[in-house]
Amino acid sequence: MKVLVTGAAGFIGSYISRALVWRGDNVVGLDNFNDYYPRNCKEFNVDLTRLSDLQAPQIFEESEIRPVFDKLEDYYGGKKEDKPGTFTFYEGDITDYDFLNGLFEKEKPEAVIHLAAMAGVPYSTKNPRIYTYVNVDGTTNLLTLSKDYNIRKFVFGSSSSVYGNREDKKVTEQDDVSKAVSVYGASKVAGEVICHAFNVIFGLPVVIDRIFGPIYGPLQRPYGMFHQRAVNYTYNGKKIKVYGKYGLKTAKDSTYIDDQVEGILECLDSNFLFDVFNTGTSEPLQIQTWIESVETAFGKKLEAEVVEVDTSDVVSSADISKAQKMLNYSPKMNMYEGVKRQVDVFKLMPEWYKTMEKV
Repeated sequence: MKVLVTGAAGFIGSYISRALVWRGDNVVGLDNFNDYYPRNCKEFNVDLTRLSDLQAPQIFEESEIRPVFDKLEDYYGGKKEDKPGTFTFYEGDITDYDFLNGLFEKEKPEAVIHLAAMAGVPYSTKNPRIYTYVNVDGTTNLLTLSKDYNIRKFVFGSSSSVYGNREDKKVTEQDDVSKAVSVYGASKVAGEVICHAFNVIFGLPVVIDRIFGPIYGPLQRPYGMFHQRAVNYTYNGKKIKVYGKYGLKTAKDSTYIDDQVEGILECLDSNFLFDVFNTGTSEPLQIQTWIESVETAFGKKLEAEVVEVDTSDVVSSADISKAQKMLNYSPKMNMYEGVKRQVDVFKLMPEWYKTMEKV
């Protein structure tokens, strides 16, 4: 199957692309390399995916990237097909309809996994218009072309942010999503509603995956992610600030990357004409545990300071029983092991990555 993956240079998108290639699918990757975090981090992800279909890296020297690739391949474990699929990458923007139309005409994908988005809850408060432009208009462009080119499955990467602040209970897919408390969350709600409309009006098969993060693991997004910041600060001897509502006792679902990839692929492989699933762990862990897992992996302490509350920060925990029953979704990773893998890969990365100031 040929699959278009938007956001293919990002953390989740690059893992999805490699998993698809390793299982024998042909991937068309798309990313615009926006400046939310450094371009070279995304280029590193793309080169790792190029290696997955036996291409040589095109940006980084193989000696620089091969140790990381080999470690990730080892973690993926014996699930690869003998003959991998192919990976073709395009730099472009989902808000550029003419560019997208040309890509669909040339590549003729059979399925779409749509992960490209303006990410980050706090940043959406400062720049709301770019979030609606990318996350709503860009999604509409992709849905329109998917309808026109008879795509047989459209997987939309949504977010737990659609539920707003629901710390009182585990949220189910039937819970109200009309009260998002961030512009980012609201833009994801809008994307879901448009997805539903395209399914009802045009019969486009759509599965929505509400991702419960932060998603962590090797090569986690290097900006705005607590685990990666904790890893970086432990390595560089810096003090980390904790903004959660309850300080170190703030607890959130935090899903390991391979478990999240499993959920997205199960959405892709399903036969549902339309459905919505939560994918997370359903087991919120305190930020104190996140810190302890990093300290254990490094074998040294991380100094932490609890500071003011981030008003846009939300807490919710996933009820994943529907995904468990209908998708056979089953998250497996223990955080201590997952963070150890994240730290082990971090140590293999080039020095420019390990000493980044803005994380």
